[in-house]
Amino acid sequence: MHTTRLSRLRHSDALDKAAAAALYFFAFTALLSTAAATVALWILVTLYLVKAPSNGFHRARWLFLPWASLLGYMVCRTAVAAWQRPEWAAYHADGFWGWARLLLFPVVAWWCRWDELVCRRLLGVALAGLVLGMLRAMDLQTLESAYQGMRTGFHLRIVAFGLYAGTFLWAVVCFAPSFFQAHRFRWLWIALWAALLLALGQSLFFTQSRGVFLALGATALMLTAVMFLTKTADASQRPSKSLKRSILIFWVFLAIITVVNWPLLEKRWKEEKDTFLQLHSFDFSQPAHDSTGYRAHLYRFAWEGIRARPLWGGGPAISKRFIQESGRETLKAPNWKGEMQWWDHLHSTHLEVLFHYGIVGGLLWLWMYGSLFLGVRRTWKQGGLSTPLGLFSSAALIYLFLWALFDFRSLHPDWRFFWNFLAGVIAAKPLWMHLYDDGKESGP
Repeated sequence: MHTTRLSRLRHSDALDKAAAAALYFFAFTALLSTAAATVALWILVTLYLVKAPSNGFHRARWLFLPWASLLGYMVCRTAVAAWQRPEWAAYHADGFWGWARLLLFPVVAWWCRWDELVCRRLLGVALAGLVLGMLRAMDLQTLESAYQGMRTGFHLRIVAFGLYAGTFLWAVVCFAPSFFQAHRFRWLWIALWAALLLALGQSLFFTQSRGVFLALGATALMLTAVMFLTKTADASQRPSKSLKRSILIFWVFLAIITVVNWPLLEKRWKEEKDTFLQLHSFDFSQPAHDSTGYRAHLYRFAWEGIRARPLWGGGPAISKRFIQESGRETLKAPNWKGEMQWWDHLHSTHLEVLFHYGIVGGLLWLWMYGSLFLGVRRTWKQGGLSTPLGLFSSAALIYLFLWALFDFRSLHPDWRFFWNFLAGVIAAKPLWMHLYDDGKESGP
């Protein structure tokens, strides 16, 4: 009786509708409300565990092997770290739980069901959630302060907001044909496209994050090279004129907005120029007073930890535990109240991975990330992925990888939801590449 009921539930339309509602709700709240996004994501996981046995689990070895290998290594590393240092066992378990929740993205990909139109709609819904969050935090005083040089990330942390806004900026650029070639209300869609380009672009400058600027510029150069220099015999895989036009408009827009915001850029680059130029003789015995100096101290601490434990790392306990244990006063910085407190991260995602999981863990993370990137490329070449979605997926992964050189947010809820959503959408088509639909896409 119980088996029959479970079988009926697995094949019921109500379950599929509930999962679809949770999927769109997760997309909308991922960058808007961490509490709501938590509920939506775990509903998706629960429904996946109910539904998947009847429809089949993930069959894509290219993603499952690195995913399973990484998860297995993280479990083993946590167990060994807890055994070696029992008094830190709870810290390592908590750190593992933070890292492990980054591996929920295949569930999101599974519920997207190889449907590219669903992926595009989810991106639109997530962008709406981000814009709503910006509008809720925006007022005349905030805008005036931002134009006068006060850094802002609106409703999110400054540098993290630069990642999120920049990612959706690439979505606006890569999906330009859907706006330019709309069948109805074409000029309204074009106006919306221009408004989104302006809002996201200007908000990036308000962050005044040098890492965001460098990652954005490098990604723009790579994306431009792919659009204009890549040769392919298959006409369906060539960037359309609308796509090429959008990247040219983006470059013109970037030049104009850079000139408009030049005072902010000049101030941001100049205020720490002396520290940057004197890094070769930096005094590590003295506390820092700017972000360049803070990074110098943190990078050195991370490098020392990696050299001490190169293969396996120090274990998944958060960096603040290791920083506090060192007792170095130079690893403190003032909080918003002016009180000195320990840094809770190493200011680089790549260094964090190597510090906690060593070279072995770093290679496993790179294997999974590279598999995601190559899966997109392979599916695109086989005709299972449209050029706009293929370009966006590649640009988003490149941008995130470069951004991660300069900051770390992986254990924070907003980043966790963003990553699971983004990676899930990107992996959706490659995950089911043998089942892709050849149907034509529809515009707005």
